[in-house]
Amino acid sequence: MKLLAILSISTILFSCGVFKKNHNDEENTEQAQIEKAVVAKEIPEGDFVTISNATLDGNVLSIEVSYSGGCEEHDFQLYGSMAVMKSMPPKRAIKLVHNANGDSCRELKEETLMFDISDLAMSQTAGSEIVLLLDGYKEPINYKYE
Repeated sequence: MKLLAILSISTILFSCGVFKKNHNDEENTEQAQIEKAVVAKEIPEGDFVTISNATLDGNVLSIEVSYSGGCEEHDFQLYGSMAVMKSMPPKRAIKLVHNANGDSCRELKEETLMFDISDLAMSQTAGSEIVLLLDGYKEPINYKYE
């Protein structure tokens, strides 16, 4: 009976420690998944990707994508054009570039990508506004720097 009690307590303590560690790992992974958008003079071509939705939360743009693959790791980078259209508010073309790394598998993959878009702001001053025109997405994205 004493042995059963010790085993039960050990299992509970061990389980709590593992949960805490996994929970912290998930937080660190989530933070690491936010990539920095890049302003570039020339934007490279990429592999096919479908953009189904884009949402803003402060200076983070979340883009829901789907693509075919499953055998290789896929890379994504968000680029913004250096050229800004002179309108009120100003507009900037942006493009999500997908690198499939030669993946020829055909499984439908879906992901939500997150990008820090603070470098795409007209100026990094609170309240600065710009309209982002995401290539392959139907709606303009009204971005106010925070």
